[in-house]
Amino acid sequence: MRTWAIESPPLRAHGRRRGITQTALPYFVSGPENRLASLACAGDVDVFSLGNPVLVIGPSGSGKTTVMLHLANRALIASRSTSIDQPSIDGEVLYISAVDFAKDYAESVAAEDVSSLADRLDRALVLVVDDVHSIADKPSAQAELARRIEHRCDRGKAVLVSFRHMPQETRGISTALASRCSPGLTIPLSVPGPLIRQQLLSELAATRDIELTSDQLKLLDAKLETGITVPGMAASINQLDLWCRMNESGIDAQAIESSAKHSRQSRDLSLQAITQAVGRHFKIRVTDLRSSTRRKQIMRARSLAMWLARQCTSMSLQQIGDYFGGRDHTTVMHAVRQIDSLMDADAVIRRAANELREKLR
Repeated sequence: MRTWAIESPPLRAHGRRRGITQTALPYFVSGPENRLASLACAGDVDVFSLGNPVLVIGPSGSGKTTVMLHLANRALIASRSTSIDQPSIDGEVLYISAVDFAKDYAESVAAEDVSSLADRLDRALVLVVDDVHSIADKPSAQAELARRIEHRCDRGKAVLVSFRHMPQETRGISTALASRCSPGLTIPLSVPGPLIRQQLLSELAATRDIELTSDQLKLLDAKLETGITVPGMAASINQLDLWCRMNESGIDAQAIESSAKHSRQSRDLSLQAITQAVGRHFKIRVTDLRSSTRRKQIMRARSLAMWLARQCTSMSLQQIGDYFGGRDHTTVMHAVRQIDSLMDADAVIRRAANELREKLR
């Protein structure tokens, strides 16, 4: 386990950019699952000398933005220490979400002024493009982003990009953009593993002036879902604090159970949202997913929707079966087991399951 302080650079103003979500802690606690990220961010190695662009991969809430901005800040500091005569405009970090980039590109095309956008992205010392998977349905914006990345890398200028999955495994990402994002250094990120969850809960509790005993930490950790993120843990601690204040009570098993239950419920999705997401992904109508049709394509998509319902909600097998056309709970169980078996054998199903789960979260 390693810990390093989070340092973010001053960002160039972007007219459309929303404020970046603040991290729950001012430092990053890294377990074995994030060893490479820890070495890249806490070590003395210039990551851009190992590869450019730097590609950060991980699920929502795993800290991709935090890691990218920290690395951008290190590059900014290194540049200032070695080049005192560098123009100020080149000494800035430009952060932009991929969605905002696509909007800016569309507006530039409409105004017949793409060169201004290109110049703005090319001149920054470090370019950070977040959540590139979110423009999977925008091929023109992808083509321009690929050109900008190639232009910067050819000139030795740092680029950081983030995806939820590898670009080649992300449906809708062009071959050109995937090839531009992948040749450099790839830093995978995962949600906290079991070895550091209790420490993180303890650190988050300390930010709220809450002291948890070892037994209380173990109980809370056991009650929370396996794949919970640090923001999710922080929300659970906040709920624990609120429960104790409302009930004028100290921390006990009931308070911990209430906090964990709220955490689970806040992550529950509606079956309608799940079926809509599956329908959009496979271009199938929701009515067909809930119907009695046994066409192979629809049956497989329906099974995946049932599997997601078990993954993303606390509903029973019978409740899920009722929603999908009044099916028996054994039918739902069979569908779930079928998808579980296909996760290793069928790359298409595995990719679809991962993409949909991340979108729904």
